[in-house]
Amino acid sequence: MQQFSDSYILATVESNKAKALELAFDAYWELLFRHAYKKLQSEDLAKDIVQEVFIVLWENMDKLAPQNEVLPYLYAVMRNRILIQYKKDNVRLRYAINNPAQEESAEPSSQQLLLNKELQNIIHDEISKMPSRMKEIYVLKKEENYSIREISEKLNLSEQTVKNQLQNASGRLKERLNSYDPSLFKIGLIISGVYAIVQ
Repeated sequence: MQQFSDSYILATVESNKAKALELAFDAYWELLFRHAYKKLQSEDLAKDIVQEVFIVLWENMDKLAPQNEVLPYLYAVMRNRILIQYKKDNVRLRYAINNPAQEESAEPSSQQLLLNKELQNIIHDEISKMPSRMKEIYVLKKEENYSIREISEKLNLSEQTVKNQLQNASGRLKERLNSYDPSLFKIGLIISGVYAIVQ
């Protein structure tokens, strides 16, 4: 099948909008489906998302100039749709994180697993970039469940210094999570333990 450039596809909109959509669909449906399936691990969900993406394209084709690029636009729409799909499961994911014992026998959805993994990767990346002392204190508090007093004694630091370092770590994680996606900010804080980090 002949591939047409984005500029040709968008130039076709004025004379034949349906044809322009057909060209875009033929050119990009498979790419978008593969991307959506990779993120969602569900063929039906992926197909639904791609269909929604092309509906959005149809509704907005008249606003795109011929020099615009179609594929980046489609990917941007798809990212938003995938995030919406993730957020539909936020309540259940939050419950699973806060009540792991009750959820052990439950099979988490692919969306929950993907979101959890993505946010965990962001959190771990930010922890790896912390100054060594801050990272050491954060790991003792969050991953090894030391109290502030125990950390103070172990590292021969004042309790206030430990609290200050934990607050700084908390600030870094909050900033990173918020800059990643404000809509996923709270669920990220739950996963990272930032809400309770200085108690």
